[in-house]
Amino acid sequence: MLKHLRLAAVAASAFLCLQSAVQAGCIVPPNADAMQKELLAHLNAERKAYGLSALTLSGKLDKAAQGAACDNAKRHSISHVSSDGGTLKTRLRRVGYGFRTAAENTGRGFASGARAVEWWMHSPHHKDNILLRKARDVGIGIAVSPAPDNKLHWILVVGASK
Repeated sequence: MLKHLRLAAVAASAFLCLQSAVQAGCIVPPNADAMQKELLAHLNAERKAYGLSALTLSGKLDKAAQGAACDNAKRHSISHVSSDGGTLKTRLRRVGYGFRTAAENTGRGFASGARAVEWWMHSPHHKDNILLRKARDVGIGIAVSPAPDNKLHWILVVGASK
């Protein structure tokens, strides 16, 4: 029962994060929740194949990832540095996520969460982030860049809190 309540709280937090992104002028795909779940399923399948524990959605990491996805989408970018000069460490501090370890993957143009994970797993550095042994939590941000390209921007943040 406690696990179901915790999952419901995380889902509600992710929904609120997506809603605040919409209010901030960020374009979030209407099926972002389903896309996030798809990416998480493929991400955890890869971790399981390597004998690693599944990652759990974190409301704080979701907020950091969604903010970065929106920022990148607005700039048509795949940067790890925010438009205000912030880094992953800065973004995690802003959302109150005290961390022992954290890593971030960015991507642009992937049509699905499955495709994003597939591409990242073929890139050594991105694969290392997905398979980060100490990671326990995950946040996933998805946003659409403005016309004319309307590309999906993906941010994956993995971490372990203090």
